[in-house]
Amino acid sequence: MSEPKNIKNKVLRGGIFLTLRQLLSSGLSVISMLVIARSLGPEKYGIVVSSLGVFYFLTWTGQMGLNMYLVRQPNLQKKEVEQLVAFYNTVGLAFCGLMWMVTPLFSLWTGVPEVSSILRWLMLAVWLNMVGDVSISMLSRELKFDQVSLVDGISQIANYSLSVSIVLFTGSYWGPLTGIFLQYFIKACWAYTLHPVRFTFWWQWSYLKKIMFYGVPFFVASWVQTLRSLTIPLIITPLAGVEAAGIVGVTLRMVEQLSLLRIVIRQMSISVIAKFIEDSATILRAINQGMNYLALIMVSVCATFACISPWLIPTLFGTEWSQSTKIFPLVAFAASVSAVFDLHQATLHAVGRNNIVTIQNSTYIASLWLICWCLIPALGLWGYAIAEIVALPNYYVSHREFKFLYESPNYWNAALIILTAVPSLLASIFVSPIISFTVLFFSYTTLITINSNLRKILVDLLSIARSKKQKGKLDIV
Repeated sequence: MSEPKNIKNKVLRGGIFLTLRQLLSSGLSVISMLVIARSLGPEKYGIVVSSLGVFYFLTWTGQMGLNMYLVRQPNLQKKEVEQLVAFYNTVGLAFCGLMWMVTPLFSLWTGVPEVSSILRWLMLAVWLNMVGDVSISMLSRELKFDQVSLVDGISQIANYSLSVSIVLFTGSYWGPLTGIFLQYFIKACWAYTLHPVRFTFWWQWSYLKKIMFYGVPFFVASWVQTLRSLTIPLIITPLAGVEAAGIVGVTLRMVEQLSLLRIVIRQMSISVIAKFIEDSATILRAINQGMNYLALIMVSVCATFACISPWLIPTLFGTEWSQSTKIFPLVAFAASVSAVFDLHQATLHAVGRNNIVTIQNSTYIASLWLICWCLIPALGLWGYAIAEIVALPNYYVSHREFKFLYESPNYWNAALIILTAVPSLLASIFVSPIISFTVLFFSYTTLITINSNLRKILVDLLSIARSKKQKGKLDIV
């Protein structure tokens, strides 16, 4: 079997497993979020999301992007893999110790005393994520996405099971935090079992130097993007309060759970695109098709949920969560637009233009936070939702660089798909679910009737859904 054909089979097989795992994960996540958020209420849930925002930022920071060296280095040596473990066992543990000491600063900033003790409890999980991701990166390098999805899936099931059980029996916000720790523990242990790496503490600088020079530029670009996870603890909580943090946390969680295809493609994109960076035609075709698929599935699902959320959220979560239905449509629109540029950024990472991704992420985060600081005191959570949209033009940076490297992608179909959902998204804020859903149905029925390109996209997606083998229907590699 030829190399391109073998890679394509691995990608499609991995894509199926990642999709099935994400479906399972999303279903369990929605159930656990429903139980946990309803049981805890906005205030206690706000404590959880404020703490986890800092925790996720520390897990990404602790990796320093060095794991990407394992995925993308063409001629990887066994010693290099072991040296990364040695780095995490020394510098990584030192980083966790330092963060353990400064956790009171996060409590001081957020005004939530519980944040400090929560972060100290989770600090060991930050290190487990570092060493466990070495084995995960090696599995991804070999395109064993089925094994990666299995590890992620089982560890998340353990997390949700423990979290829900503790919350139901005790009503404590420690439930989801204990579940998170268990998830990272199981993930690290199982990943090591599937791809063992010698555990060592001794450095060999000749190997580490190459890893550092390669990984740090990627880390800087990715690190700026991970600052977004600090939006709730550093911006929302101090400006609007811990209950508002809980409402924004639930809103973002709902958007995340509705972004199934986006998550799967983003997980696979760098590993796959890195193998075809010299083939301009393939890259451009992947971007054009990927944008259309992402736009259609993201915004159609989010718009449908927005239409029914004024009835669904109060029924399932309680009336105290109703404000999330007002800001969800704006946040979902912003997420749909940003999804269009996911593959742009993956391509820029793959060709080594990490500095461009850094610039784009920096301007985006700076704009988002600045607008939040200006609008939230006057408009409350509406200010946050508006800031998500106003910050979107910063994605022009990624577009401009991609156009320079290859040529401009065709945004026309993706733009039509997203803009068609705008009337129903706005209607869902002000009118009844029946009226807003009618607007959504009429808008897309009209677009499908007059636009043959959209009909072709729908046919392709339906063909993919009906065939696990996906013979030539999603030709992105």
